[in-house]
Amino acid sequence: MKRFGADEPENLELQLTDGARQSVVVSPVSVASVKDVGRSVALLASYARGRWKHAARKTVRKKPTEEYIGKYKGLATDEDAVDGQRNGKMEMNKRLLDHFRVLAASNKDSDEVDLQLLNEALTHGADPNTADKYGQTALHEISRTWNVDVMRFFLERGADFQRADAFGVTPLHVAAALDYEEMLQFLLERGDRSETARLLLEFGADAGVQDSDGHLCITAMITKMTPVADLAMNQFHVKDRMARQQFYYLHLMEPQTADKTSPKGSDPSSPLEFIVNLGKLDLIMHPVVLKLITVKWNLYGRMGAWILLLLNFLFIVSWTTVAISVSVRPDGDRYDLPGDWWRVLLVVLALVLTVTEVYREVMEIVRSRRKLKHWQRWTVQKINEDLSCSHPMWPEERNYLEGQIKYIRNMKGTYAQDLWNIFDWLVYLLLLAVLGIHLADIFLVSDLLRLNSLRLFAVSIIFLWLRLMKHVRAFRAMGPFIVMLGKIAGDVLRFLFLYIEIYVPFACAFWIIFGGLEDVPSMETVPRLLYSLYRITLVDDYEFDEMLEVDTVMAYLLCGTFLALSAILCVNLLIALLSDTFQRVYDNALANAVMQQAAIILQIEESMPCLRRCYDKEHIHRNCAPLGEFYDDDVTINPEKHAEMKKLTEQIKDTLDRHLDIQREMISPQFAFAGPRDVTRKRNASHPEKEAHLKTLSRLEKDQQKYSQDLSELKAEVKELHSLLLKLTSVTDDHDDDKKLSVRA
Repeated sequence: MKRFGADEPENLELQLTDGARQSVVVSPVSVASVKDVGRSVALLASYARGRWKHAARKTVRKKPTEEYIGKYKGLATDEDAVDGQRNGKMEMNKRLLDHFRVLAASNKDSDEVDLQLLNEALTHGADPNTADKYGQTALHEISRTWNVDVMRFFLERGADFQRADAFGVTPLHVAAALDYEEMLQFLLERGDRSETARLLLEFGADAGVQDSDGHLCITAMITKMTPVADLAMNQFHVKDRMARQQFYYLHLMEPQTADKTSPKGSDPSSPLEFIVNLGKLDLIMHPVVLKLITVKWNLYGRMGAWILLLLNFLFIVSWTTVAISVSVRPDGDRYDLPGDWWRVLLVVLALVLTVTEVYREVMEIVRSRRKLKHWQRWTVQKINEDLSCSHPMWPEERNYLEGQIKYIRNMKGTYAQDLWNIFDWLVYLLLLAVLGIHLADIFLVSDLLRLNSLRLFAVSIIFLWLRLMKHVRAFRAMGPFIVMLGKIAGDVLRFLFLYIEIYVPFACAFWIIFGGLEDVPSMETVPRLLYSLYRITLVDDYEFDEMLEVDTVMAYLLCGTFLALSAILCVNLLIALLSDTFQRVYDNALANAVMQQAAIILQIEESMPCLRRCYDKEHIHRNCAPLGEFYDDDVTINPEKHAEMKKLTEQIKDTLDRHLDIQREMISPQFAFAGPRDVTRKRNASHPEKEAHLKTLSRLEKDQQKYSQDLSELKAEVKELHSLLLKLTSVTDDHDDDKKLSVRA
């Protein structure tokens, strides 16, 4: 906007510009209308001074236009929903909406909203809440991409930002969907998905709500926005410092069990299940999640873990005993009945336990697939319902929902994602193979079959005992080490690829020069050569002198380079990889242990429903809503949050220690004045001795003054630290009290 003739009111003119900054209206203002113009100028004073002065900066697009190309189509270009209004008002309403239609069609970053043009339309009767045929107002377009000042302009002229269109979409929904945080904050003060959710939580939104199907809001946060979920779960942990009590609202972390009449698949999953499946180590250490795991562990988790551990230990011991009993009878019949009845009983017991384990694994697979299919069917149905209500001017809604349907239909069950389940089936296949060979050996009595059965027994026993770690990981003392072994397995596979790249060509080179020769017995055959190269890698004994006699040059060349590449490079690289993995896992040792414990709890809930029937299913909703416990404010729960408090405490302690040391020095006997007898003796002393005493006394006085000055400085520092500590404590108390009041509200 430009003002002409500021010193000549009768020649006051306003020059209006459109979105392309071109002059479209130049109208003189008569003397008779000076009052009207003055009233209009007064109405726009805030914009003339603060905003129109920088119109190029304030009314341009807030977000780049490339983000919306092919997405939001803006206001509908058909007839507006202004039926029944007078022609003049209809024209003004159309003029108001057309301005935003033109800007949306232009879709350039240099576009500007002409506030004077809009103000003229509103002054002449345009309705700020006028809508197109879909019920979209100008605020829907403004909340998408325009500056907050444009929204303020309309709100100050009576626009309703809570007015929804025909599909229930408000300007607040638009700003939230597009992560327009400034606009969202502005609208919330007047009455990014993750940033939006965070802002809503800061404004006191309840994170413990659920939808009509029982799905918790916190579950969606855990899946899509981990940091916001961590912030939201703080609402479920309230501290009462005055009463030294803390309350855990665990029932908000556990969805209600679906009714029998509800459709299959609508049974909501718990937030703990998503935390474990997604491996959220940062969320697993939240106080609320830790308390939930502790409650479930004490309720039925510990008992279930011990049952699984004992059953698997019995399963392993039975097969180990069978394998050892088979190896101690080299000749004759494999079973001498009736003397070997106990061996037959062991085999039957091992088979029964094996069938039980396989049945449990199969049922777990069936339950996992059935649950996934029901959930997919129910979720797709819900998305299709949302798809039928998608906004015609927001095609990205339809694209997003269709993408979600494809993603859900392509989802796989969580059973195969756990590598321990794959390891279980490897063990079952080995046992099935060894059982088949052993039965064939019993009926055919063949030395070859017996040898092969013993070999398979030896290999199977190793895998059987390794399988025990799957059930030991439930206990926090062993959980991190088991996770560490799993991580190390990946590092070993990466190392083997590099080692094979070096091992294979050198094996061929050694075979070409020294293979098949009687002079080098360790390389006379291919298996012996391969094992000899492995011994060279470990810097073990190998026949280097014999290789020198065959070919001196190649012996030095091949052995030297292979030692450098395998024993020095590869082995040290493996050590570095394992050290890095150990440090990485050990840093999160407690989190990994808790994660393994939570995984076992979920496994018990799925595979041992009979155990859960022995306990109250509504225990958490009845006794943990909330769960009150003693709270000691002096205990440091989170070292990161209380690092500053700890630092201040250490500084105060050091200052007090220095103060006490100074006091001890001042009252120590070596600095004390002499007694009466010494004074009488000193009066009769010689003159040099008196001078020495005077010098000592003068030095002591100076030292005392210095110590007094240091003591006063230390006292001032102590007072300053004490005041700072009180301020920090008061701020922390106020923050916790505000959180408590907001949660209670």
